[in-house]
Amino acid sequence: MIVDCDRHAAVARYSDLFPYMSLSWQKHFERDEFVGSVNDAANHIRVSERFVHEPPLAAAASPAEDETWLTIPHQGLTINGWADQVAATAFLEALNSYAAEHFAPTPSAKVAAVVSPHDPRWSAEEIRRRAETTSVGAVALPLGGGLLGSTSFDPIFEACADVGLPVVIHFSGLEGRYVGAPPLAGGVHYSAFSREVLMPQLAESNITSMCFEGAFEKHPGLRVLFGGFGFTWLTALSWRLDREWRTFRHDVPWVKRPPSTYVLEQVWVTSWPVREAKDPAVWERFGFSDDLKQRVVFGSHDPFNGDSPDEVRSVLGPDGERLLAGGLPLLERELKAVA
Repeated sequence: MIVDCDRHAAVARYSDLFPYMSLSWQKHFERDEFVGSVNDAANHIRVSERFVHEPPLAAAASPAEDETWLTIPHQGLTINGWADQVAATAFLEALNSYAAEHFAPTPSAKVAAVVSPHDPRWSAEEIRRRAETTSVGAVALPLGGGLLGSTSFDPIFEACADVGLPVVIHFSGLEGRYVGAPPLAGGVHYSAFSREVLMPQLAESNITSMCFEGAFEKHPGLRVLFGGFGFTWLTALSWRLDREWRTFRHDVPWVKRPPSTYVLEQVWVTSWPVREAKDPAVWERFGFSDDLKQRVVFGSHDPFNGDSPDEVRSVLGPDGERLLAGGLPLLERELKAVA
C-alpha cells in the first residue's frame, strides 16, 4: 500500500476554468495580467528552470491498485499573494470544480479543495459544499491572514472537523516574496534557494501558534498535514513547545496538556524531501520516538523534483515501508458524531 499525500497538478491555461465561471468573471480573467501569469503560478517553488511544471495530470492518469493519491491544485495556493481577494474566491470556486472533475479519475485519487485564508466565512461554506463530492479528500489552506492559531480561522477549522476532512498546509512559493503572503525570518531573501531553505520556519511558526493559542484544544477533531516542509525539525520543535509550556503554563491556561500531545494526535508532516534524512539513522540522530515517527507520512511532491517510493525505502530502510502507507488514517473521512 502506498499513500501519496502530496501530489500537484495544474491547469495549462486559465481559460480552461472559464466553463466554471460566469461571463463577467471570464472577461475579468482573460486580461493579459492573468493569462500571462499562468507559467509563474504553475511553478510554485520558483527556484529554477529545473522545476518547470510537467503537463497537467490527465484524466487517464490514475493510481495503481495499491495506491491512494491526494492531489493539490497548487495554482490555488498562490492566492495568498493576490491583492484582489474577491477575484481569488471566484478563481478558487472554478479551480475546485475543475480539479474535482479532472484530477481524481478513480475512487482512490482524491483532490484537495483550496480555500482562502482571507475569507473564512466563504471558505467554511466552500468546505461544506465540496465535502459532498466524493473526489474531495482534504482542504488546502494557503498561508496568509495571520498565524493559524488566530480565532479568525475558527470557521474553517470547525467546518473541516464537522465534515471529517483534514487541512493541508503547503507553501505556494510566494512566501517571503510577495506582500500578503507570510514573510520569512530576518527580512527579504533575494535568492529563491534561500527562501526554500527557510520554508520549514512557516510550519514551525504555525504549529506553535495553533498549540499556544488553543486551536487544537478548541478543535479536537481537527487534523492538519504540513506538506513540503521536511520533517527532521519536528522533534526539536516538540521539545521546545513542552519546555516553554512547563515554564509558563500559567500564562496559557487554555492549553490543558503538553503541546507535544496535540502534535502526536492532530499533526502530520510529509517526508519530502526525504534526502535530507540521509539514512535510516535519521530517527535516532534527531531523537524521534516511535509515536513521533507515526506523524511522518509519504508525500512524493510530484512533479516538482519528487521522491519515489523506492527512494523512500532506500533512505529510510524498514521504516520507509511503514511510512509509505502511513497517510491512510489521515485521508480517511472522519465524520463528526451527531448526537
